[in-house]
Amino acid sequence: MRKRWIVVGVALMAAVIFVSSSIPYDRQNIQPLLARMVNQDLVTRWFGWVDFMYGTKEISIAHVGVPAFLEFFIRKAAHLISYALLGYLMSRLLGVLRLHGWRNALCAIGLAVLYAASDEIHQMFTPHRQGTPIDVCLDACGAAVGVWLAWKRVNHSERSTGRD
Repeated sequence: MRKRWIVVGVALMAAVIFVSSSIPYDRQNIQPLLARMVNQDLVTRWFGWVDFMYGTKEISIAHVGVPAFLEFFIRKAAHLISYALLGYLMSRLLGVLRLHGWRNALCAIGLAVLYAASDEIHQMFTPHRQGTPIDVCLDACGAAVGVWLAWKRVNHSERSTGRD
């Protein structure tokens, strides 16, 4: 029964990622909302010094404006969180299937990265979206965090039950 729920979780998370990647950017754009709700002077005061390249795009308030700057970080946090959850669930599923230790971690992260790469390719066919290799790297980091959290959970439960 537990395996069934974990499979459902993996499938549901993969579906959420797929559907969100299928939506054109103009229907996901939260910049107008951020422009209305955020004190742009305060954000500029605190984060005006932040300036870096993400792939081929310059990310800074001076270059893209406060709403786009904030939206960038919200989108990248969504990448990390969704792939951390996918990595966690994949690791738990592989554990139920009796794959443990470093093999579990390697397979769970590898599967998540393969899904991330396929999702970035899928985005290249979605209007006003683009797939980028750097997002696959970000997704891999999220998956690694999820696998680590799954490992911590399993380790903690083994210690509390006295199993070795």
